[in-house]
Amino acid sequence: MRARRVQRLTRYVCAVHEGPFTVFAEEAHEDSADLLFMPDATAADWATVFAYAEVRHVAAGLALVQAGEQDRALYLLTEGEIGVRLPRDEGAFKTIEAPSVLGELSFFDGYPRSATLEAVTDVEVVRIDLAAFDRLHEHEPAIANLMLRDLARILALRLRLASAVIAELRSA
Repeated sequence: MRARRVQRLTRYVCAVHEGPFTVFAEEAHEDSADLLFMPDATAADWATVFAYAEVRHVAAGLALVQAGEQDRALYLLTEGEIGVRLPRDEGAFKTIEAPSVLGELSFFDGYPRSATLEAVTDVEVVRIDLAAFDRLHEHEPAIANLMLRDLARILALRLRLASAVIAELRSA
C-alpha cells in the first residue's frame, strides 16, 4: 500500500530531466527523473570529476558500506545493482540500479552511514571522498559548485517527498 502511495506522489512531484546519474531516495520511486544527478553535465565535466575519484569494484554479496561506518565519501554507481538494508533488518528494503548516486547524506553531514549498501550483482562505483572533493573544488570550482547545488536540489526533493509521505500516512 505504501509503495503505491509513494509512486503516485513521485509521479506527481517529478519533472523530466536527462543525465547520467540518479540519486536514491527512500521516499521516491527509483526511476524518478527529478532525481537525476547533474543532468546537464557534459562528458568533459564527468571526466574531470572522475579524475579526482577512485574506481572500486565490489563482488555480489559484499557490502560497499556498512550502517554505522564513518565514511564521508560520495559514491557514483556506474555498473550493477545495490541493495539498501537498514540496521537490524535482515534484507534489503530497496534496490538501486546504475547509474545512481549513493552516500550523499554522510558526505554532507559527516555522521555515520544510516544504511548498509550491499552489492546485489557485481558493481562498479566511483568513490569521491572529502579530500578528493576538496581538491576538485580547489582546481575546478565551477564543477564542484555544480555538484553541490545539484546534490542540494536532490536532498530538498527527498525532504519534500518524505514530508508528503508523512502527511499522507497521517491522513490515512
